[in-house]
Amino acid sequence: MLAKYVARRFLASLVVVLGVTLITLVLMDRTRGTYVPGIDLNPSLRPEDIARLRADLGLDRPFYLWYITWIWGVLHGDFGRSMIDGSTVMSHILDRLPNTLELTATAIVIGLVVAVPLGVVGALRRGSRVDHTMTVVSVAGFAVPQFWMGLILILVFSVTLEQHGLPWLPSSGAFSAVNGGDVLDRIQHLILPATVLSFFYTSTWSRFIRSSMLEVLSQDYIRTARAKGMSERRVVYLHGLRNALIPLITLIGLELPGLVSGGLVVEVVFGWPGIGKLAFERALQYDYTTVMGVTFFATLLVVAGNLIADVLYGILDPRIRLA
Repeated sequence: MLAKYVARRFLASLVVVLGVTLITLVLMDRTRGTYVPGIDLNPSLRPEDIARLRADLGLDRPFYLWYITWIWGVLHGDFGRSMIDGSTVMSHILDRLPNTLELTATAIVIGLVVAVPLGVVGALRRGSRVDHTMTVVSVAGFAVPQFWMGLILILVFSVTLEQHGLPWLPSSGAFSAVNGGDVLDRIQHLILPATVLSFFYTSTWSRFIRSSMLEVLSQDYIRTARAKGMSERRVVYLHGLRNALIPLITLIGLELPGLVSGGLVVEVVFGWPGIGKLAFERALQYDYTTVMGVTFFATLLVVAGNLIADVLYGILDPRIRLA
């Protein structure tokens, strides 16, 4: 049964992957106009040189033929070459992937460590001043734009503290250009972007855990455990939290694409050399192949994340049957 479920989901996922990549290509093709990627590197090119460059890049062909050629290459493990510098797209992805994994994995861990206790406290003290305060903070996590929060943290912890001669944190990059790169240096550069990115995770997951805990604590088996004289701590953490965390697997599975695409806004604001920043920069330059490669990579992870989350959900919760 599990094999049939995975096979059906895999076939459906192919449609999703093809649709996302096709829409991405159409949008880039329509917004590009007559612009040729890389032409800014030599503005003195003659019209015949530009025509030859378009032919070399395959831009003289209809976009659907270019798309079919690109898909054929991907099926053979070739993501193509950048239209800007001619290097392989996969080399760019693999070069930026460690930085993105470092940022997003740190943010997810921080989000879990903070969100779980906050969600439990909110459920146990429902309607209290603490619960209302946590609700306000969670709403702020949804409402405050990440770029604005990032700029405020840079202004306070980088600019202001440095001006007053106090210990300050780096505002951009993954490590210092001069005598940098050690563990302490990378941690210092990681603090601000990871804080901004984890704030969204914390706000989302704490509210989710609170709602899940309230539902679980109202179940009959919880009342039975209390009636048998089991301690409240054991009831809450052994029976309540254990079952309340099961639905969280779905949310965490949906964050799998973030391990690759990262927080694009956060990476751009803090100049973090990750895949999200790579896609942003190359989209502005209409580097089709690089943008398509990153999009395809992220889409695969979206599909894989959903599938893994569904399968684990069915394994951990015997009430769920994969059909």
